[in-house]
Amino acid sequence: MSWALLEGYEKKRALRAQMLALRNSKPASELDQVSSEITARLLEFPTVKEALTISTYLNVGSEVRTRGFVDWALENGKRIIVPVVERANKRLIFSEFKAPEELGRGAHGIPEPKREFRRAVALEEADLILVPGVAWDRKGFRIGYGAGYYDRSINALRKHITTVGLAYEFQFISSVPRSRYDQRVDKIVTESRIIDTRHPDVSTHFMSNRVSTDSSV
Repeated sequence: MSWALLEGYEKKRALRAQMLALRNSKPASELDQVSSEITARLLEFPTVKEALTISTYLNVGSEVRTRGFVDWALENGKRIIVPVVERANKRLIFSEFKAPEELGRGAHGIPEPKREFRRAVALEEADLILVPGVAWDRKGFRIGYGAGYYDRSINALRKHITTVGLAYEFQFISSVPRSRYDQRVDKIVTESRIIDTRHPDVSTHFMSNRVSTDSSV
């Protein structure tokens, strides 16, 4: 490992701890409200409306909540697939999800389908992948929890699938330290804007039910 790579890991570790402390300090009621606003933005995506199969994480702790989105998706006939952590192989597998009653407590306390309810689905079958993160930059790079599960899963895809990060506005930093294995998402949705990471200086803002495009963010 080079000194530069080691320094990047240390920076990520420090930023992760700092952002987790900030995120965990927020009242649950505030995060619930902001997550509802993020879900509303997400539902305006044409890709979401057109998708037949959507991969989403199931939130834990102070992450952006996804359960409202999952409820909407199931009610509207979408197929939902969720990650299951395979600790032995240090990877994610994906399972179709149909009802909250199927869930148990998985690795790191993350909700995941109990064994008797697992229905294996290849991630390549998804039309859209929702990605969690601890910290983000506007180019679409993220700091996760350090295990690299999502980066490896996306790296292994044999075709491009649209990836969307869900983030609170306070999670942004100027630049995420990254390595060659880090994957950036195509879009980031927050409570107040949608960022196209190919053009990070142009965001679609949502203010008082008005939509505006602003390049001054």
